[in-house]
Amino acid sequence: MLRIITACILLQLPLSTQALAQAEQHSDMSTHALAPCGPSPMPGKRPSDVDCALLVQKQFATLPSGDLVLRIENFATIDGAKAAATPASAVVEASGKVWLLTLSSKGQRSHDGQFVTEVGPIPPIPYAANYVMDVAEADLGPANKEAVARAIHTHPGPEVFYLLTGEQCLETPNGVTKARAGEGMSAPANTPMQLNIMGQSKRDAFFIVIHDAAKPRVNVSDWQPRGLCRE
Repeated sequence: MLRIITACILLQLPLSTQALAQAEQHSDMSTHALAPCGPSPMPGKRPSDVDCALLVQKQFATLPSGDLVLRIENFATIDGAKAAATPASAVVEASGKVWLLTLSSKGQRSHDGQFVTEVGPIPPIPYAANYVMDVAEADLGPANKEAVARAIHTHPGPEVFYLLTGEQCLETPNGVTKARAGEGMSAPANTPMQLNIMGQSKRDAFFIVIHDAAKPRVNVSDWQPRGLCRE
């Protein structure tokens, strides 16, 4: 029987039917399980009493041209951010700030925003008739480390992270990638991954998956990490 990890982890929604069916095929669900990170009751913002929440699901039909990055900017107001948004943008609130997260060509800027950083280049996004950009935020700490590390999973499109606080290490079959507060990182589509919360402080981060809108955003994986993110 599927054992659901009770701690919220960095996955965008409760288990899809397909993900649940795949998960139940595995005999050791203590190491292969997904935990929900459901839609925020405050669209665009994570409530302070919720560890992990899906903030925005933005659908669009066409990818920007060129080498793609996730452009991150701050705005004084939500209305200002919405006015600068593109079809591949999401407006969210976190850490007392308004953020505009935009899938864009490298080097582009909004006229009225305060540029923060670009994360990229983003790994290739598999072709789709329609895309969705799922934007979530999770504020997790040392107490969540074990549950987070157990949730081995894949996404049908690349995943992009931007850390507001703390640090993390992502292990994939390609090796490890690390990031600290103020830094970003990404992982390719259809790649097994294990996320590890590092250090003794909480790790608060945006995580964005850009994928075919017709596919579930997450699936369990029975890939076995090598423990390369040990502290």
